[in-house]
Amino acid sequence: MDKDEERIAQEAQQKLALLQQLQSEAEEIQRKIFEVDVVQAEIDRTIETLEYFEKVEDDVDALINLGSGVFAYVDIKNSKKMLVDVGAGAVIEREVSEVLDILKKRKESIQKGKDRYIQLLEGVYSQARQLQKEIAELSSQLKE
Repeated sequence: MDKDEERIAQEAQQKLALLQQLQSEAEEIQRKIFEVDVVQAEIDRTIETLEYFEKVEDDVDALINLGSGVFAYVDIKNSKKMLVDVGAGAVIEREVSEVLDILKKRKESIQKGKDRYIQLLEGVYSQARQLQKEIAELSSQLKE
């Protein structure tokens, strides 16, 4: 192998290493997008439940998830007011309509974050495609 072929092989190796790094980054971004999707689905379920509470005139019989697949029957006496976690361990009481507004704003904010992740992922994919092209060109040079 002459010096030129060595240089081309070394350059191809470097680009291949960079491509592997980009693949790892893409996987991490995809995991974050999946996590955002899970949070959005939870918010959607909560919004759906709160919209039901908003329509109900009387007390509500409900099942509450206690965790680990255990549920309890409860009577909700006042389904028009909810306690909302506003961060740092602080909880405030709000009307259902206010809670719906809060959740819709959270969902919107989360969607903006997801959109940024998607843009970032598209950039990584674009870089990866370019590297694959360059590696293929280098590989063809070695075969000549």
